[in-house]
Amino acid sequence: MSVQGTVEPGFEKVREVFERQFTQGQHIGAGVAVYLRDRLVVNLWGGTTEPEGGAPWREDTMTIMYSTTKGLTATCLHVLADRGLVSYDDPVTKYWPEFGQNGKDKITVYHLLTHQAGCVEVPRELSVDDLTDWEKVIRALEKLAPAWEPGAESGYHALTFGYLVGEVVRRVDGRSLGTFMREEITEPLGISKLYIGVPESEEPHFAKVYDRSELTPEQEEMRKQFFEGDSLVGRAMGAHLNAGGRTLQDLLNSREGHAAEIPAVSGVGCARDLARFYAALANDGELDGVRIMSPDRVRTIGERQTFRPDKVIIMPVGWALGYMTGGAPGWPQGPRTNSFGHPGLGGSVGFADPEIGMAFGFVPNALKSDLIGAGRATELADAARACL
Repeated sequence: MSVQGTVEPGFEKVREVFERQFTQGQHIGAGVAVYLRDRLVVNLWGGTTEPEGGAPWREDTMTIMYSTTKGLTATCLHVLADRGLVSYDDPVTKYWPEFGQNGKDKITVYHLLTHQAGCVEVPRELSVDDLTDWEKVIRALEKLAPAWEPGAESGYHALTFGYLVGEVVRRVDGRSLGTFMREEITEPLGISKLYIGVPESEEPHFAKVYDRSELTPEQEEMRKQFFEGDSLVGRAMGAHLNAGGRTLQDLLNSREGHAAEIPAVSGVGCARDLARFYAALANDGELDGVRIMSPDRVRTIGERQTFRPDKVIIMPVGWALGYMTGGAPGWPQGPRTNSFGHPGLGGSVGFADPEIGMAFGFVPNALKSDLIGAGRATELADAARACL
């Protein structure tokens, strides 16, 4: 399948890698984009929206990005912090008093952003369809008890992160997180194909995601142990949500799921606009004359806060304030610990590397077993860094 789009002179290696991935059958459809400071130096796409043909993948084709959404969610809270409306050191109860039930009164906004709050479990009373009911999820999270002493451990809040951070944004600002992002970040930056909560008018630009994971028998056994039992990992990933037949993927592939704000996993976008979002952060908070936050704030949000084994992801993870950092081999964010962003289940990634002024977006609809973005995205990001 031919790859479409453009690369500036000197960035041809990214096209070569992307074309090779298609030749090797690693994609159905996908897009990759790279900004260097304020210039879009790579903007490529290829493939189709469905495994057996479908429409050609276009520059503005959007698909589900899973946890890549978390970086967008965190950025919304940072905009409020930059305006002096939120402090990371404040207890969450300052903004959301009902949150303090069952031992959560000492949890701070910082704990939420760095995945140290212990509120990882998806409440058992929720079904997959309940994830679209914001108020129902929030009431359930208010009653939840933390799984560890807040601040003592790190553990990936796989599904709860978006609701927790999103409710703080809503309590402070009054708008839903998706509305805030659109009105305060994406529209001012000229971004038209990046959403948490998709308008119905955008449905023609949407491509479903398809599971193309290729697990060894050993990996499959590990997956079962993690996701199908009553382990902390299974509870954090909401293993019980799939018990009724309809899965989270089914929901996210539906119009109902597109419209909903599930700000840990339901973001959709195209690669060009995901890279543009992070370009504002890679460029000291400003792009094309539009400033979304101060340079000092950008430096603060990208600083690594912890690096230790994660109780849910198991391996060591570098956490900044709502983002995963670089500095670990194989991760697409690269070698610098102040490179920050977020990968999503199946392969999508967006990140900013302010030290070199690079921003990166990769959005596929073939979900592979590259949970942290390692694999296809790392190959492409490494190629871009080599070009720099």
